[in-house]
Amino acid sequence: MATNKIISVVIAGAGESVRFQRQPKQFVLLDGKPLLYYSLKKLALLEGLSEIIVVTSDIEATKILLQEFNFLSKLKIKVVAGGKLRQHSVFNGFSNVSKSSELVLIHDVARPLFDLSDVKKCIEKAAIFESCVLGIPVIDTIKETKFHNDELIVSKTIDRKDLYIIQTPQVFTYDLLSGAYKMYKDSEDVFTDEAQMIEKSGKEVYLVIGTRRNIKITYTEDLEIASKMLKEDCNYSGISL
Repeated sequence: MATNKIISVVIAGAGESVRFQRQPKQFVLLDGKPLLYYSLKKLALLEGLSEIIVVTSDIEATKILLQEFNFLSKLKIKVVAGGKLRQHSVFNGFSNVSKSSELVLIHDVARPLFDLSDVKKCIEKAAIFESCVLGIPVIDTIKETKFHNDELIVSKTIDRKDLYIIQTPQVFTYDLLSGAYKMYKDSEDVFTDEAQMIEKSGKEVYLVIGTRRNIKITYTEDLEIASKMLKEDCNYSGISL
């Protein structure tokens, strides 16, 4: 099923990769290309895409980088400054979304290997239910911990049956996201993703099961894993990103 909704994309790329390279994640190289390249290359293929807003800590460097991506030549691209926290950065991006947009797709640049078919499923579901996120079931045993005599100990085991690891992209209607920001934009609450803000507003967030290949680049070894995945994809499909 396809949707004819007008879509705006907000890519959060202002965070620094402090764990291994100390530079904005969008500039971190994966197989010789910056992480931002991979997200843009896939998202540019979306039907109904009207604009992409890239949120960054370095506007000029980002604009220079975007000039190298010729597949963006026919797309409307905006580059805006990030904020102190991720939620502030995404709000800055959302504030630049055209009010004619019906759906807003929010993505973290640190996830370059998402499956575009999964994203399309999220778009279709959000077009009906106003919101949708990607997630995968938790398969590891989860422990809650506490400190005892300055030592970390297990306090209890969490039932993982209904637990999911949430990913991006995430998709919301413009009106739903706008309403949530009116409630929480100036709040002192810290939201790790926009879905959490929607949840707190009392609205339901729907979920599409994604893929474990949609890893988040956080550590050096994540780049190595992602590189291997990219090579597998290219060998299997006969194409390159």
